[in-house]
Amino acid sequence: MSTPAATFRAKTNFMKTWRPQSPPSIDPADCCFSRLMTLFCCTALHFAIECNTNNNNNNNNVKNRDRLELYALHKQAVSGDAPTKNDSPDASVADKAKLSAWRSKRGLSQSDAMQQYVNECDRQIRVYGTRDAGETNGGASMEAGNASREGTGSAPQTPFTNAATPQNTPANLNDEDDNNVLLCPRGLAAIPLLCAAASESRTAYLARLQVTAPNNGWWAKQEPLCLEMNNPLSFPEKLIIGLAEQVEKVSLLVGNFLGDGHAVSTVSPRVVQAFLWPVHNIFLALWILWILTSTYLGSVAIMSQTLLFGAKRTNTPLGRVFLEEINPSARAVETLCEQHQTIGVRLTGLVLMPLMMLCDFSNSVVNQAGILAGSLFFVLMGLLTWWYWICVLPWLAMCGVSVAVMSGWCFGLIELSGN
Repeated sequence: MSTPAATFRAKTNFMKTWRPQSPPSIDPADCCFSRLMTLFCCTALHFAIECNTNNNNNNNNVKNRDRLELYALHKQAVSGDAPTKNDSPDASVADKAKLSAWRSKRGLSQSDAMQQYVNECDRQIRVYGTRDAGETNGGASMEAGNASREGTGSAPQTPFTNAATPQNTPANLNDEDDNNVLLCPRGLAAIPLLCAAASESRTAYLARLQVTAPNNGWWAKQEPLCLEMNNPLSFPEKLIIGLAEQVEKVSLLVGNFLGDGHAVSTVSPRVVQAFLWPVHNIFLALWILWILTSTYLGSVAIMSQTLLFGAKRTNTPLGRVFLEEINPSARAVETLCEQHQTIGVRLTGLVLMPLMMLCDFSNSVVNQAGILAGSLFFVLMGLLTWWYWICVLPWLAMCGVSVAVMSGWCFGLIELSGN
C-alpha cells in the first residue's frame, strides 16, 4: 500500500506533464451551489485571479484561481506554514497573490496538505480533462499517470526530494510566466462566483438551509475582499457581510423554534426562510455593487496619486491600473447585464452602467491621445460624478433592500399556501 508521501510525489510528477483539454470540460458536481461556495471560500478570498491572455501556453486553459489553490497546497506540503513577515514593497501583484494563497493554508499539517493536493489535482483533471498523448509528451504523461494511479515512483523515499511544484501551478515566487497573466483584484475575480450564488433558486436555498448547521452558515465564513479586515475603509463591506450573516443565522435558527417537536409549530420554518430568501439575494447584489464601486473609487485615488507624484513613488504605473482594475471592472459590469443573470444581478449591472461607460470612454481616450490623457480624463470624470457614487448608489441600495423585504412577503405566502 502506497504511503501518502509516495502518492503525493507521484501526483506531483504527473502534474508536471499534465496538459488540460481545450475547452475544459465541466464537472456536474461543480455546478451546484455548495461546490461553488467551497471553491469561493478556499480561493477567491485569497486574491483569486482570472487568466485573460492569448498566448501559446497550454496552462491557459486552467483558471488561475485553481492554479493558486494547487500552488498553496503544494507549498504547504513541502515547506509548511508561510512566513508571516510583511511582503516586500517591490513584490509584484502576482508574487503577493501567491504568498497570500500560501498563507491561507496556515495551520494545515503537511500530511493533510498532501492529501488535499492530491484531491484537488484529481478534481482539476476531472474538470478540465487531459489532452491526448499525441498532443503532448505522451510517454512521459502516461508514465506519470500510471505512477499516480499506482502510488509508486523511482524518486527516493525522502518525501520532498525534487518536490518543486509543477509548472501548471507555479511554484516559485519569481516564475517567468507571471508576465503573461493578467491580474485583477480579488474582489473582481470573485464576482462570477457571487453571481452564481445569486442564481440559487428558492427551492435549492431552502434545501441547503435544511442541511446546514446554525454555526456553519455561508455568510459566516466570508470576509472583506476589497480591503484588509483592519482597514477602516472596509467598514461598508463588513457591514454588508455582517447583516447578511444575521439574516442567514435567523434562517438557520428558525427551525429550532418553528420546527416539529416544539411548542410553536403552526408555521413551517420554510415560510420564514422563503421570506428571507430575497433578502439573502439582495445582500449578494449589494456586495457586488460595493466591490465594483470601491474598485472604481480606488482606481481614481491611486491614479490621482500617480499623476501627482509619479509612478516611481506610488509603484503603480498608469497602464497597470487600466489593465488590472479599469478594464476588468468594465467587463464585469457587462457580465452582470447578461440575460442568464438573475434580476437582482442585472439591476445591479444597470445601475453600474455609468461605470462601464466611463471606463470604456477612458480607454478610447487612451487609444486616441495616449495613456496620460486617458488617465486625466478618468480622474476628472470620477471627480465630476462623485455625487452618483456617494449619494445615488446608497439610496438605490436602500430601495433594493426595501423591495426585497416586500417581495419576501410574496414568497412567504407562496410557501405557506403550499403547506
